[in-house]
Amino acid sequence: MWPFNSARPVEVDEVNTAAPSLPDSPVQPLLGEPIPAVKEQDTLVKFSGWPNERLSIPLVLRAPTLMLASFACGFSLGASQGATKGAYRYRAENAHRLPTTQTGWFLYQKSKNYHAMLGGVKEGAKFGSVCTVWATLFMVTEEMVDLSRARLFARGDDDVATGQRDFGSTVIAGMTVAGIYSWKRGLDHFAAAGIARSALRLSFAYGVVQDLTATIRGNPPAYISWIKRKISG
Repeated sequence: MWPFNSARPVEVDEVNTAAPSLPDSPVQPLLGEPIPAVKEQDTLVKFSGWPNERLSIPLVLRAPTLMLASFACGFSLGASQGATKGAYRYRAENAHRLPTTQTGWFLYQKSKNYHAMLGGVKEGAKFGSVCTVWATLFMVTEEMVDLSRARLFARGDDDVATGQRDFGSTVIAGMTVAGIYSWKRGLDHFAAAGIARSALRLSFAYGVVQDLTATIRGNPPAYISWIKRKISG
């Protein structure tokens, strides 16, 4: 069972019953029943009905979005690099037999573009898959840290403590993934330290952006609520 007691999204039927009914008019029998204007409310409820989730979006919706975005970024970067390598490789392999006619140069350029496109697709798919794996590992680690903190800071009769999804979990997840990456690549101490500093800066910025977004949506993290109480008190 999901450990967070997230607020249940408001059903469309409940919104319809709360909406005031339109007055009767002579044209109403011809037009049928009035159409309730709840499209904007339905969209708001759909994407902000889970106050204890990051960005007010559950993991089952955030995971495919993050994986698709990471694959798209990795594919674009890998395709650009792979196309350049493919073109250079074709030129190096055929440097000893360059064409001498106009038709030969046309076929040469056409074959080079084909090898560049093929190399870009292969490299893009490879690098996109790698980015997806590391992004998924980061997301899973961040979620595990969130759940562990929620159970650790629970008090009294509460099973979990709400408001524990903040930049702290994001920084821990970023540093953990950076350490695993450095270990898998066999980097030395200087390179690993550089990776760790970059991961710290990026994960902190990403976590703060998530906290600001949650605060704007009306579901601030626990530390922001604590700061507001201290200032107002």
